[in-house]
Amino acid sequence: MIASLFPEDVIVVRATPEMEREPLHPAERAWAERLGENRRREFALGRACARRALARLGIEGFALLSGENRAPRWPPGVVGTLTHCRGFCAAAVARCGALVGLGLDAEPARPLSAPLVERITAEPERARLGALPAAPAVGWGTVLFTAKESLYKCYFPITGAFLGFRDAEIDLDPEAARFTARLCRDEKPSARGARTFHGRYHIDEALVISAVALTAAECSEPPAT
Repeated sequence: MIASLFPEDVIVVRATPEMEREPLHPAERAWAERLGENRRREFALGRACARRALARLGIEGFALLSGENRAPRWPPGVVGTLTHCRGFCAAAVARCGALVGLGLDAEPARPLSAPLVERITAEPERARLGALPAAPAVGWGTVLFTAKESLYKCYFPITGAFLGFRDAEIDLDPEAARFTARLCRDEKPSARGARTFHGRYHIDEALVISAVALTAAECSEPPAT
């Protein structure tokens, strides 16, 4: 199901219970010692997913450490993304080239409070949400939240720039279970020339999952050297 949210050349691995017992790479274990117990468990499970995904690209023994803002530092020539929430963890990776960036986010399938929806949206977005067909039980606000989180996970590794919730606006397409995200503040740098991003989402009884894939064809600037 998660793989269908990405282009076909993206490798997705979802955590299974047995992954919780896998040891970390020594460098990962040393890095994780600074984390609290719950965060350390999430870190380890995410690395287990990433390890399997990278192995399918032929990359073995890589220590996936975290950099600024806890963003994973993927191997050279690889784009990737991680997500975890209670009861769920997954990683997605791909070779650089046709793909420039990936973002994946999962959240529990429960509605957001009205104040939180207002905090993460601009007025035009709320107007568009109100004009959508009848909302799913989880509410459109949660879908929009995951879309923005997946956008940030795609955007930050490319630009190194922080993206606030109101720095981009989301248009949801419920019929296709897709969305479009657009940077709406001129001071926010483009992602290799791209200011519009496209994604997909999935809703089930337990989770809302959103994914963004930025392709080289959508960019007007060459990669940094």
